[in-house]
Amino acid sequence: MNTEKAYYLAKVPFFADLTPQEIEEIAVDFQWETYPKGELILEQGQKPASFYVLCEGLVEVQNKNGERSPASVKTVGSGSVFGELSVLMGKPFQETLLCMEKCRVLSITAADFARILLERPLIYLSIIGQLSETLDEANQLLSETKYREVLRSAIKLTQYQDKFYGIWGSVKTTKEVERKYEEIQHHPGHLLIKGERGTGRQMIAWYLHKNLFGEIAPFVLVDGLRFDHQWGSLKTDKIEINNSEESSSSQLPYAKLFEIAAGGTLFIQEIDRISPATQIELAQTIKAQPYPCFVIGSIQIEPRVREEGLLPELHKCFTHLHYIIPLRERKRDIPILVQGILEKLAQKNHRKTPVVTAEATQLLLSHHYRQGNVTELIQVLERSFFLASQDTIGLEQIFFGPTSEKVGQKVNLLRWSPIEQILKDGNFLRVIRQIAAVLFLFLIGGLIFASHLPGMLKAFALVWGLWWPVITLISPSLGRIWCAVCPFSTIMDFVQNKFHPHRPVPDFIVKYDYLIVTVLFLAIFWIEIVTQMHTNPLFTGLLLLVMQLAAIVVSVLYPRHAWCRHFCPLGGFIGTASIGSLLEVRSDPAVCLNKCTTFECYVGKGEVKGCPMSQHLPYLDNNLDCKLCFNCVQNCPHGSVQVNLRVPAREVWNLTRVNQGYAVFMGVLLGILFPINYLEPLQPSGLLSQLHISFSMAYFSFAVLGGALGWWFARPFKTKAASLRTKLVFALTPLVIAGHIIYQLNFVPGLQSLVLGAGYQGPGGFRSFFISASAAAKGSALVIGIFLASITIIFVLLKRRKK
Repeated sequence: MNTEKAYYLAKVPFFADLTPQEIEEIAVDFQWETYPKGELILEQGQKPASFYVLCEGLVEVQNKNGERSPASVKTVGSGSVFGELSVLMGKPFQETLLCMEKCRVLSITAADFARILLERPLIYLSIIGQLSETLDEANQLLSETKYREVLRSAIKLTQYQDKFYGIWGSVKTTKEVERKYEEIQHHPGHLLIKGERGTGRQMIAWYLHKNLFGEIAPFVLVDGLRFDHQWGSLKTDKIEINNSEESSSSQLPYAKLFEIAAGGTLFIQEIDRISPATQIELAQTIKAQPYPCFVIGSIQIEPRVREEGLLPELHKCFTHLHYIIPLRERKRDIPILVQGILEKLAQKNHRKTPVVTAEATQLLLSHHYRQGNVTELIQVLERSFFLASQDTIGLEQIFFGPTSEKVGQKVNLLRWSPIEQILKDGNFLRVIRQIAAVLFLFLIGGLIFASHLPGMLKAFALVWGLWWPVITLISPSLGRIWCAVCPFSTIMDFVQNKFHPHRPVPDFIVKYDYLIVTVLFLAIFWIEIVTQMHTNPLFTGLLLLVMQLAAIVVSVLYPRHAWCRHFCPLGGFIGTASIGSLLEVRSDPAVCLNKCTTFECYVGKGEVKGCPMSQHLPYLDNNLDCKLCFNCVQNCPHGSVQVNLRVPAREVWNLTRVNQGYAVFMGVLLGILFPINYLEPLQPSGLLSQLHISFSMAYFSFAVLGGALGWWFARPFKTKAASLRTKLVFALTPLVIAGHIIYQLNFVPGLQSLVLGAGYQGPGGFRSFFISASAAAKGSALVIGIFLASITIIFVLLKRRKK
């Protein structure tokens, strides 16, 4: 067996200097491997654990660039070796080896190969010599591959029609494109296209080429940003140039490129980004017309950049000029583009064409599309098409603007396997939710029907004395952690699973949900105070029952947790308090937008539902509407989701996509602090007394005044991103929370009777002073609230100044 191995190893150039005895010795470490036809020996990107010698059969060497199919580079036979450099340098293999027929291979592990090299240094010299001999061959193969790659660009460009959906927009815009085609057809000459990113320069180039020459003709795409690097070594080629009556042999730069594009189109993207010296050489070749082809150059115009890098010598080569108007300046095209794109998406995916609501259409029309023009609109529509579970696209399915950014240092809790396992499994949270729901139903029943029992009186005291104050305290720290186990949503989920609602949430509710939450919060808070609900178990039980029934009704009417996002007053308060919390759920937008095509975080997977708050994770950059259900942790197949600990309040001065209408809610919360902390203690027992009427008037007056001031100062919805004014309003969150903590401390059992004292030995003897624990806690809350709000405001202003 070793003799047969030695026979094949002797053919390997690396071992040419070894004696037959030495080859017999190293043959012991090699092992036989057999591969059937069509099987891979090595795959590109793989780190080989062995060095291979092909003894029998044929192997095709393939190279894969990006996401396209592997391209054949060459076919090799017996005596070829693979993986030596990868084994020596520890780098991934650069090519794929596919068996064209049954192959027998000798392999040796990396460790044994390294040992052989140490024992026989002459093999090193043989490897270096072999590399030198094959260097020229590699360069030639590289050049040929480059030519093939250019020719393949024609195939790649045929996909532009699908990418841009072949829709120009209104009749006026379409006629402008057709007019340019007729102009070039009757007056031949080269074309220069100018336009902002995403306006469709590639699509127009392909449209003109297809109509002038047909799809079969060469369509060569060259990137100006890489022109010098890719074509610098191939810029000179001897050709014949016809000069009127006589012909002379000359050298023209980049003639080979024009030869490839002969009879078709040479499309040079970002032609103004080519170096000045190369532009002059390129202009010389275009003027000489070594091979007949249609040259199209494109220039990306930046809105704030007026100067172009295109030299006059090259600019003169283009007879025709076409400027593509930005989408924000031709918004009449948007409805036509929207309808055409959705129709083609529906046809491609065998779905009914979704209807875009009036509010969603208005949002599409109001956007400026500065990031990508038509391309940006297409991305928004494609995303909304797949996110919409019904045949309607509303405000909740449209996500504009930049994705969330990583701000500051964070600690991802999912790096700890116990936490990751608990959150990804979901059973632990599911059990806690079920237990909380059962206890909640017993609580409601007990408060309504058995409030006289001692146990229920204690439970009632805990509801007002601990539950609400604890929520007020933990929300600024841990976010909407209460919402993760909230019994309202658990019971709501149970009912919703029976009815499966499909009607979308009306756009006016989505648009004005902050007003709905504000009004409900004001009403419930007022009822609690006026009826002195904290002393009445029956009223408390009825309030909880009414809220649960309202949540059930909404869950039957609309999908997901529409109650939690658009109606729940408690959720609105907790969400506002959570904006600056320590805990957040975020994702890696690069992974989400480039790798994910199924949107499991939004639509769900298997038995785990999608985001109940209708959030698309790469665009989530604040805690207002994230209820920490962790469904996205279970659903994400790419490991993009992160559960982070962060610096408190940092989110406030980096707000972008927050619901700015909650500035009104913030103003209301701030406005009612005076009446609830100073007038509420004066409330007598009973209903409809003069003091109740006075309190109610003051309560609603301050609420309306605070909300109006919040609206006036923040000016919500003037811009898509949160403005400085909006950030300053949300910077008051610590102060607002402190004010409500001060109010809730009135109901903590035993706190009023607890006294704190201190003493010291002075010159006149021992001195002491006492203060109630309630007053100390309220004072501390006020000081901390003012301090944190001041710090947040300062950082908001400093962040603005840096920008």
